Amino acid sequence: MSALGRPQRAGTLRRRLLAAVGAALAGVGGMSGRRAQAQGLAQAGRMRQVELRDIVRIDPAGDEGWLARDRHGTLWHLTENIAHRPLGQGLGTEGALAVGHGRIAGRGSDGRLWMGDAGLARDGPARSVEDLVSHGGLSIAPDAVFGLVEDHGRTVVARFEPGRDRRWRITARSGIAVLPDAEPVIVDLDGRGDGGHVAVLAGPDRLRYPHAVLGDDIEATQVAWLDRRTLEPLRTLALDPPYVFEDRHLRPWRWAAGRLGLVTVRSGPQGAQLAIVAASARQADALEIAASGPFIGRRNRWLSPAAVVDDAAEVWAVHTPHIGGVLHRYRPDGEGVVGERSLDGVSNHR
Repeated sequence: MSALGRPQRAGTLRRRLLAAVGAALAGVGGMSGRRAQAQGLAQAGRMRQVELRDIVRIDPAGDEGWLARDRHGTLWHLTENIAHRPLGQGLGTEGALAVGHGRIAGRGSDGRLWMGDAGLARDGPARSVEDLVSHGGLSIAPDAVFGLVEDHGRTVVARFEPGRDRRWRITARSGIAVLPDAEPVIVDLDGRGDGGHVAVLAGPDRLRYPHAVLGDDIEATQVAWLDRRTLEPLRTLALDPPYVFEDRHLRPWRWAAGRLGLVTVRSGPQGAQLAIVAASARQADALEIAASGPFIGRRNRWLSPAAVVDDAAEVWAVHTPHIGGVLHRYRPDGEGVVGERSLDGVSNHR
């Protein structure tokens, strides 16, 4: 999810409510054409305007509307009928929010877990005792929240549970070091039907692939699937040198014959490729690269996944989003996935 705005000058910022899907317009025609198209949609009533000040980021709010943050740490809920209301104060302006099971999770301006729910306006946000790392993601389960914390100089996954005093405390930590800006996801890779467990990019390495396309020189070399209660490994996959996972999060996707995998990006001497990580049928404690697309060129040529569509069995990704990005559509093809060029001049990353 991209940051849709930057801090603005003083005054009223007029945000188009549906600008969160503006990436679809970003690659169609020139700037004047995009403006004309947006104006036409607004005049036709398909795009509407909301007046809010100092918005720095917009994220999806689950099934209803959007969550907007301003530079002062206020969280706003926007809906299609143009209603907008403040949900709380003290939220940090960086990092994606997690939404699920009636809760909203984020990193507070003080660095601690910030938890909102239906009673937020009355009671205020619940908080954690321990700090989160600055750029790590969050994931919400019915009885816990998973985030990233520092542990003796390493970044690890932590399980937070609520207490009666509305303070969330760590009840388990992973023994595996993870990417400092990883976004954990809860997924049922084995088809156990038990609510799923925590998948995360792990094995941070500074030396193997010095590209830094995601803002730092640390890349993942492993995928770990961790028990959601103990955070002990259930299954793992480690890449051999010189390859890395040049990504921050794993995207669940049902591809060949309904098999559930995780879409990510593997990079090496021939650039990046779309890769599907799934549970191994041969080893009970292993993950595997179950399918992959072709490498897209040479070293330091990257691709950025844009959308995973289960119903259509396809993945959209932008090749080289920083240098003349090209949108591709990937589909399953036998034991692999194949991509076809769809649209030139687009980007989903900055």
